[in-house]
Amino acid sequence: MSDKKKIAVIIPDGVGIKNYLYSKFTQHLKKNSTVILIHSVSDGAIKDIESIHGKSFKTYKLPEYKETIKQKFLRELIHLARLKQNKKQTKNPSLLTNWNPNKSGVNFLFYSCIELCQFIFVNRYNKILRLENLYERELFKSHDDCKELLKNIKVDTIINTHQRSIRAIPLISAAKGLHIRTYGAVFSWDNLPKARMSVRTDNYLLWSKHMLDEMLLYYPEVSRKNLHVTGTPQFEFYLQEELLESKEVFFNNYGLDTTKKTICFSGDDEKTSPFDPIYLDHIAEEISHMREDEKPQILLRRCPVDISKRFEKVVDKYPDIIKKVDPLWNFDKSENWTLIYPSFKDVKLLVNTVFHSDAVINVGSTMAHDFAMYKKPAIYLNYNPVVSEHWSIETIYKFQHFRSLDDLKPVYWLNSRTKISEVIQRAIDLEKSTEIISDSQKWLNIISTNRLNASKDIANLLSKTN
Repeated sequence: MSDKKKIAVIIPDGVGIKNYLYSKFTQHLKKNSTVILIHSVSDGAIKDIESIHGKSFKTYKLPEYKETIKQKFLRELIHLARLKQNKKQTKNPSLLTNWNPNKSGVNFLFYSCIELCQFIFVNRYNKILRLENLYERELFKSHDDCKELLKNIKVDTIINTHQRSIRAIPLISAAKGLHIRTYGAVFSWDNLPKARMSVRTDNYLLWSKHMLDEMLLYYPEVSRKNLHVTGTPQFEFYLQEELLESKEVFFNNYGLDTTKKTICFSGDDEKTSPFDPIYLDHIAEEISHMREDEKPQILLRRCPVDISKRFEKVVDKYPDIIKKVDPLWNFDKSENWTLIYPSFKDVKLLVNTVFHSDAVINVGSTMAHDFAMYKKPAIYLNYNPVVSEHWSIETIYKFQHFRSLDDLKPVYWLNSRTKISEVIQRAIDLEKSTEIISDSQKWLNIISTNRLNASKDIANLLSKTN
């Protein structure tokens, strides 16, 4: 009988597929463990995964989670109480922009009650912990289907690939009640201050010492020995030379000119940056007035979950300047985010987009770190393209994760529409970008360490005996 440990990988939604099932993580994990996949993604997503790894692990559907009113009330109350606590600790009011529930209809009374009740809990942290204990007890009362699944497959360890997805909550709750060791991967560099740690595991996989310090600040009840600085697999793809194709092949596929410099405009989602099309129009117009031998081209990569047509008019207006390179994501059921997932081909597409572009421009995106992997500069848009009561660029850069900049100057700041041509020309001249690129490397090292061996080290950590 095999003495290998059984490790279950939970994929509660499509976004966790890339980092943990398209990377070499499961290959490393299979060396010492039996891998089981528990998921709530589509059959098409499973076929994509199997096309990479073969049918090398058993798969089980994640039981449906129908959150009760009481459970949702407690979860949202914890979120708001923690946001208020985090604001007090960091002295950063922008954290409260993460509390923006839909208060239409019957939701108005629901969220008004939460906003009233939160005053009971915000003054003392131990009250938040008691509230969370109540929430945990409420969770474990139900979800016998999760308990039964875990008893049947007899796993030793569980890793959840996305700490925000509420679909994974009951399974993790059941696992903890059955004394199964649980790990949670923090998905993004800005997640912890937002207090959306919906899935609370025993152990956490962190990107860097900076993220470790954040966990110790926001979740002091979690023991230091349960916090593991492993890095994240998402940057490993940039180190895989087999994913690269020639500039000629890549540019020809998308109608790009190999003789021109290339600026990647990477779009944000509509909520984060609603005026991206206006920014793109400004940039393209300024480029159109540049000398012909200095004009760069724009490679437009929209946010993968942005399926709107909001860029089309601008692209049609400047067909010689803007070339679309759309993300290769699958939308099996577009109204349900859990069935939106990247294809493996998009991993290769993103790697080549970054490798063959000269710089990236956007509103405060993590793509600055992706470009830093190839020592290429980023430009952060830092002016208001229109006057709006609901959004401002000043709020964006007050977000807590930008405090990691400290005194570094790792990006170009585009502070005015009139400076577009000047900043772009500086950015695409690598000789003039030496200081920016140097600081971008320092910033990347703050945000994410162990970029070469993250998936291997995570696999080894999970495979260790208890």
